[in-house]
Amino acid sequence: MPDAPYETRIFNYPGWLDNPYVRMLQAVAIERGFEPTGRTTFRDTLIELTSPERRGLVHVQWPTPVTEDAEDEADAERRVDLFLDALFTAKTLGRPILWTVHNVLPHDTAYRPQAVRLHRVLGKLADAIHVLSPHTVEHARHFYSIPPEKVVLIEHCSYDGVYGDPVPAAEARAAVGASADRATIMFFGWIRPYKGIVDLSRATKLAVSRGANLEVLIAGRPLGPVQNALKSFDESGARITRHLKRVLDEDLPSWFGAADVLVLPYRRVLNSGTMHLAATYGVPVLLPNEPHLVEDYGDQAWIRFFDHDDPAESIAGLLADEWFLAPEARAAARAFAAARPPRAMGEAYADLVTRLIERR
Repeated sequence: MPDAPYETRIFNYPGWLDNPYVRMLQAVAIERGFEPTGRTTFRDTLIELTSPERRGLVHVQWPTPVTEDAEDEADAERRVDLFLDALFTAKTLGRPILWTVHNVLPHDTAYRPQAVRLHRVLGKLADAIHVLSPHTVEHARHFYSIPPEKVVLIEHCSYDGVYGDPVPAAEARAAVGASADRATIMFFGWIRPYKGIVDLSRATKLAVSRGANLEVLIAGRPLGPVQNALKSFDESGARITRHLKRVLDEDLPSWFGAADVLVLPYRRVLNSGTMHLAATYGVPVLLPNEPHLVEDYGDQAWIRFFDHDDPAESIAGLLADEWFLAPEARAAARAFAAARPPRAMGEAYADLVTRLIERR
């Protein structure tokens, strides 16, 4: 590793250093002497990237704010130009660039042409491209090319040791206000249109009409036009427990302890950290039958797949079946999590950033 302290900086964009995934990813690098930093505003990021006195690796984690914080299309074009020019300057000044592809494009993007251009040029500028799924290059090909020779696969780990110990079901349900005598299905995280909340509402209504005794736990902040979908749960016949705001870290074990199954009714998904979070607490999961997800997780006893072409009917059938209540399903989820410790992901990342900086 280089001796100069300033060479061990990792500048993250955006500077979401409190993000649990980022903390797990960079924990071992910190142990080895790296110093993560970041900026949360676009202006400060441009200053960082174009200042000759700044050194160290540039890690683009989520480029989403570049386009999605724009005021209109013209502003999105301008912001993409400024960001790419700044990255080019940073590279010219000798700073290696690492890009993590969490999503092929920003979810529900308002500026697709600009986002595509941003990602296309990022693929050319980056010295290495970190992917969480072996299918990322294939999925991105519909919009832009990722040079295969730059790709480094470091898969998502579990959240073991991050949020606290599991909470027993009875205690957890009391803590979140859930009943004790129903099968609990949970939707967790940002509530956004692409996540298919309306399909879950329809599926719940169908399952209840066929005799399922369900309670829906909805925990997360709404973003975008989802209010009508949320209101529709009141007509589903199921008991509904809502927490329509951010779940505090200390409360997260209670929510997952209260859940019998996590439903991810997404209309499209490449990677899901929430799936790994569920595994950490031994909670089975419903996923869309995306071919790459079936290929990767089709042999997992804690995962079932709903039909992407008929989500409401398919999810309803899987909820009524109550396969997720089997102890074997929960045990399989925990085994999956135990096989993917955060330490292993952190070591792979630390090795990667060390190689990138030493090349310079």
